[in-house]
Amino acid sequence: MRKKSRWIGIFLCIFCVCAVLGGCAQIRSLFLTEDGQEVVTTAVSHRIYWINREETRIIEVAKEFASTEVEDLINECLADLSEAPDDNVYRSVLYGNVHVNNFTYDADSKQVTLYFDESYNEQSREAEILTRAAIVKTLTQFNDDIQYVSFVIGETPLTGDDGNTLLMRNKDFVLDINGNMEYVREDYVTLYFANDDRSALKVEDVVVKYLSKINLETAVVNSLISGPIHDDLHSAIPEDTRVNKVSVKEGICYVDLSKEFLQRVDDQSFALNVYSIVNSLTQLSGISRVQFMIDGEIFTESIDGVKIDGLIEKDMSFVEKQTKASDVEEDNPLDLEKEIRERGIGAPETEVQTEPAQSAVEESETAQAGSVEETPAVAQE
Repeated sequence: MRKKSRWIGIFLCIFCVCAVLGGCAQIRSLFLTEDGQEVVTTAVSHRIYWINREETRIIEVAKEFASTEVEDLINECLADLSEAPDDNVYRSVLYGNVHVNNFTYDADSKQVTLYFDESYNEQSREAEILTRAAIVKTLTQFNDDIQYVSFVIGETPLTGDDGNTLLMRNKDFVLDINGNMEYVREDYVTLYFANDDRSALKVEDVVVKYLSKINLETAVVNSLISGPIHDDLHSAIPEDTRVNKVSVKEGICYVDLSKEFLQRVDDQSFALNVYSIVNSLTQLSGISRVQFMIDGEIFTESIDGVKIDGLIEKDMSFVEKQTKASDVEEDNPLDLEKEIRERGIGAPETEVQTEPAQSAVEESETAQAGSVEETPAVAQE
C-alpha cells in the first residue's frame, strides 16, 4: 500500500507541475541521484544543462527563452548556464573560473565563437568535456540559426588532434548509458578486410567515428574487428579478439591484442589476420611499421609460416588484384600488351599532325609502333 501511495504522489506532483507550466508539450522524467534524491526534469522544446558535483554527468533542465534575436538569445543562454541550481546536487556549467568573456556570431556560417580566459584550462579532463558538451548542446538546439560552436582559450583556438579549429555540433556529443558525455571524433580511413572467399584482402573506405578518450589507431583496429559495411567483405580478425592497447612512437604502431588474434578465421591464411591490421594502420599519417604483442608479450612462434615478433611493414601482395588495366600495368608491365589484346583496348587517338601525310605503309607501321608506345597512357586512364 505504501508503494502504491508513493507512485500516486509522484503522479500528482507531475500533473501539478505540468498544469502550472502549461502551454507547451512537455514530457516529465524522474531520475534518482546517487544519494537517492529524486530529481524531476521537464523535456520541452528548449533546455539548458547542469553538471553534477562529482563531474561525471550532465542533466538537461527545461527552459523557455524570451529572446528572438540570435545575439540576444546567445546572451540569454550564457546567463542561464551561469545561474546556480537551487539544490546542491548539481552546479552551473559556467562555474568558478570558467566564464565567457565575449562571443562573436557569424550568420553566414551559423557559427558562434566563445572567448574564455586561460583559467578554462584549469578544469579536469572530465569537467572540460562536460562543459563543452553542455554549452554546445545548449546553443545548437537553435539549429536554424546556430549549427557550430568554437572555443578560443586566451588567444588560442581549441583544436583537434589534426591542429584544425574544432567546429563542434550537437551530434558530436553522445550520452552513454551512465549519462557521461564524450566528444566524438570522425576520420576518413582506408581499411583492409578479407574478400568473399577469404583468399585476399580488399579495400573499404569508411568514415570512422570514435570517442575522444581513444586514439584513431585504436578506432581503426576496433573497426577491423567489428567488420565491414559491405556484405561481400569479412573481418579478417577473430571476432572475440580484444584490443589491449594501441600506441604510436617514432613511426612505429604498437598493437597489443589478446591471444584470440592468433586463431585462424575459417580457412584463411593467418597472413590476412596480420596484414589486415598492418596495411590499415600504415596508411595513417606517421606510421611506417607495426609491432604486435599478445597480452603484453612479444609472440615468437610461427603460424602458417608467418612470424609477428619483428617490425612489420605493409605488404600489398595480400591485397586482391584489380581488373583495371592500370593495375595490370603496375603489377606486371611485361603482360601489358597481352592484356590489351585480350580485353580489346584500342590505342588512343593521335594528335592532328602538322607534317606532310605519310604513305599508307608508313602510316600503318607508325600506327603499330605508336599503339605499343601509347598503351601505358591508355592503361593509366
